Amino acid sequence: MAILKCVASGCPLSNIFSYVTRREATEDKLIGGVNCCADSALDEFVFVKKQFHKEDGRQYYHFVQSFSPEDDLTPETAHEIGLRFAEAFPEYQVLVATHVNTGALHNHIILN
Repeated sequence: MAILKCVASGCPLSNIFSYVTRREATEDKLIGGVNCCADSALDEFVFVKKQFHKEDGRQYYHFVQSFSPEDDLTPETAHEIGLRFAEAFPEYQVLVATHVNTGALHNHIILN
């Protein structure tokens, strides 16, 4: 069973993108976007913020969806679960990055 945690969003948007997409934690096939392209998600997030004059205040929502090792999931299945969760926010752009560098698979989900 997955556990979902909301993480304080104190660092700049570019920093959180760098953190969740870093190569030592994930790989390209485990980074995806909903209502945005994973490769250009940061630029797309910034563009939308400028379009709607939302450059101040909270810049994003950050969730971590963690799975138990007992769930016996592949990284691809965990990533698909994260993408499906992201689809629950149809009004948002969402970046999903699945990390495989710890004892438990987990998704970082960034909502714009």
